[in-house]
Amino acid sequence: MKVVVDQMKCRTVGICVKECPEVFRFQEGSKRATVILEEIPVEFQQKCKNAAIKCPNKAISIRG
Repeated sequence: MKVVVDQMKCRTVGICVKECPEVFRFQEGSKRATVILEEIPVEFQQKCKNAAIKCPNKAISIRG
């Protein structure tokens, strides 16, 4: 599974970083979220799905 954060939609709310800090981090300078893992390990997949659902800007997409 892969996760992508749409930088045009991300508004630095931070729900994803709080929900799954193992996968999401704030970028230096812009404070928009970014994904730090290429492939999401099984143990973090549900947390990523929850973050995508909770994102008020629908900036997170799940692939695979």
